[in-house]
Amino acid sequence: MRSAYRVVVSEQDRKRADLVIQIVALRFGVPVAAITHEARPAPKALRARRVAMYLAYVSFGWAQERVGHVFAVNRQTASTACRRIEDARDNAELNALLDELEGAIHAIVGEPEPDTDAPGATVAA
Repeated sequence: MRSAYRVVVSEQDRKRADLVIQIVALRFGVPVAAITHEARPAPKALRARRVAMYLAYVSFGWAQERVGHVFAVNRQTASTACRRIEDARDNAELNALLDELEGAIHAIVGEPEPDTDAPGATVAA
């Protein structure tokens, strides 16, 4: 049996991801444990987990690989989650909800800083 995919995550990234998970869990009415559980969650919790990954991606400007590390999934899983939620933004109700949640996250932690861990990222001098 293979061990779970794990990469060391900074304390700041962990706190930010936990904030997003808490906000999404509250707004979607699902327990935090259902979102963070390692096994495939029930459909409602799966949607909440995908939204949390997407919000971490857009709110913090993280690369999808970084999102994957924080959520303990591989980059492809994080990428798929983000793509599915981005595609679903055509729904006006979901789009409004995502804007609301992203606004709440920015109100708490401020605007995103550039992801200097992303391939090809440059840092302004």
